[in-house]
Amino acid sequence: MSFFKQGARRLRETIANRLESSEAMPDRLFYNNMDKLTAAIRKGDVVLVEGRSKMSAIIKIFSQSHWSHVGLYVGDELITEESEFREKYLKEFGDDARHLMIEAFVGRGVVAVPLSKYRSYNLRICRPYGILRRDRDTVIRTVMDNLGKRYDQQNIIDLALMLLPSWFNPFRKRSIKACLGNCNEFQVICSGMIAKAFQSVRYPIVPSTVTPSEPLNDVRSNPYGAKLIMRHYSQILPRDFDMSPNFEIIKFNLIEAGTFDYRSLWHDDDVASGRES
Repeated sequence: MSFFKQGARRLRETIANRLESSEAMPDRLFYNNMDKLTAAIRKGDVVLVEGRSKMSAIIKIFSQSHWSHVGLYVGDELITEESEFREKYLKEFGDDARHLMIEAFVGRGVVAVPLSKYRSYNLRICRPYGILRRDRDTVIRTVMDNLGKRYDQQNIIDLALMLLPSWFNPFRKRSIKACLGNCNEFQVICSGMIAKAFQSVRYPIVPSTVTPSEPLNDVRSNPYGAKLIMRHYSQILPRDFDMSPNFEIIKFNLIEAGTFDYRSLWHDDDVASGRES
């Protein structure tokens, strides 16, 4: 490797490490009940996270969304008797290894982490509606096969450029099928990695539609009203799983029936009783 390439690589790594450093914690919207979360979440669910790093802040700005990070919940798939990672993750995470998710970070690449890592973060659980069991298993295996891959920093830059206003957008002529970033099998971003896995079984996230020459009659089986064109996985953002009509939002923090007395929650008794000072 030449001197200039080594210098460029080290510069990218330095910038990546700085971007992954934490900023001030965003306001937590609710308390995460981890018992309810682990009881409600299923393998193959998509976990959206409001991150706290400088990179997360950048992604939230250019995507205009709270969600800056995404992982795929795989549960105990990495510690089964057949898994080559069983000893590694049991030793590293202990009992938490039963509830793992796979994610991609700028500085670390694709890794498995315990769900409990995000107990104090704002989370959203998105579940692919109606996905077949065999297709869900394929999605999980495909994402697990990405463990160890590097993060595609160029993909993030290209995504940010693509979302610029049209008059100042160098990618305005790019089609929805165009690949952003380095476009190789050894580098991924968090949302693109998961999108690619779902697209491998032809499960739609945010596809584009082709205007039909005549209206489709069976809107029950095709709510889009037209045939679809698959958007390239490198163009998918964390927010797209939230916005997709094909993913259910799982409210794991729902209050149990008969236990919720909203009048007793307030610190200020005058507010709770409706009295004004």
